[in-house]
Amino acid sequence: MKYQTPHHIILSPVVTEKSLALQEKSRYSFLVEPSANKNQISAAFESVFGIKPQCVNTINRSGKVKTNWKNRLSINKADKKIAIITLKKDQKIDILSIKTDKK
Repeated sequence: MKYQTPHHIILSPVVTEKSLALQEKSRYSFLVEPSANKNQISAAFESVFGIKPQCVNTINRSGKVKTNWKNRLSINKADKKIAIITLKKDQKIDILSIKTDKK
């Protein structure tokens, strides 16, 4: 699948306690497009931040099935893909200043 801009691949940063602790080790977590592969994620990260990543790891999270108890229907939450990008120890980025386009 072809993407128009790198912001269509890297959707938003993941800001949790665990991801903030990993930032001290130069590892950054991003929510990415589920159909994107590691090479596309690496190229998008390099074009957005201007830094070549050392390593890209991905995690596929399947969506949960919830029950709406009011009318007894099941609701399927969307699947998510998280990319953990490792940089060299002397490289840092400001993750909270990223600007993403809304779909």
